[in-house]
Amino acid sequence: MAPLRCPDVFGMYTYNDHAAYGIIEVIENMFLDYQEAGSWKDQWVICEGLVLFVLGPGSEYFQVEDDSRADAVSELIGRLFLTMLARLEREQLLEDQSPDIKNLGLIMTLFIKLASVMCESSLLQEDKQETVKPSKFKFTPSDFDAYILAYANKFAITLQGLADLDELLAELDTYATLPPSGQDPWGWDAALKSYSKDYSTRGKAIIGGDNLDITTWSSAERKQHSFTKKDPLTKKDLDALKSGGVLHIM
Repeated sequence: MAPLRCPDVFGMYTYNDHAAYGIIEVIENMFLDYQEAGSWKDQWVICEGLVLFVLGPGSEYFQVEDDSRADAVSELIGRLFLTMLARLEREQLLEDQSPDIKNLGLIMTLFIKLASVMCESSLLQEDKQETVKPSKFKFTPSDFDAYILAYANKFAITLQGLADLDELLAELDTYATLPPSGQDPWGWDAALKSYSKDYSTRGKAIIGGDNLDITTWSSAERKQHSFTKKDPLTKKDLDALKSGGVLHIM
C-alpha cells in the first residue's frame, strides 16, 4: 500500500525518494504475489491491479534517482504480463470477447498504454536483446508492447478502451514474433531471480517486504523523522494495527 510508504502522509521527512522506493516495494510485492499465485485467475487479478496502479499513483517511481532500477522494474512489469498472456494461451483462454476474461482486450490495451507512458518518462529506452532459454527465442524486453500486439493479432483479440488507441498502435513494431508456447517462454523466472539478486535490500536476493512501510517502524523511528518530533500514529492507531486492523489513509 503506497500511502503507508509516503512520509508526507505522516508529516515526516526521511529522504527524497522514500515514497518512490516505497512504490517499487509495493510493485515487488505484486511480483512475488504473482509468482506464488497458483491459478491463472489469481494471476490475472494481480495484472489488473498492477496496470491500474502504475498508470495512476504508482507512476511516481518513474522519477526515482536510480534510473537503472526504474527501468528494470518497468521491463519486469512488461515481462510479467507477457508471461500472463502465455499462461492464458496454454489454458486456451486467449480469444476475442472471452467469456472467462471479459476485460481481456481492455487490460491488454492498458499495458500497451503503460509502455507508452513509460517511454515518455525516458524508460524502456534500451533495445537490448536477450536469448530466452531453452527455446533460444530472441526477445527485447523494452518492446513488450509490440509483443502484446502480436498476441492480439495472433488470437484476433479486439484491443479497446482508449481514445488514442490507433495512435498508440501506429507506433508499434508490427513484425514482432512470439516464442513457442511453453511453461516459461518469456524467461520470467530467470528475470525475477536476476532482478532480486541485483536489487535486494535485505540480503539473500529477497525483494519486496515492508521495510519502507512507516506503520511497521518503531514509535522512536517515527518520532525521529516527524516534523513535530511526535509519533504521527495515535495510541488508537497503534492498538488497531497490533490487533490486525488496517490503517485508513485519506
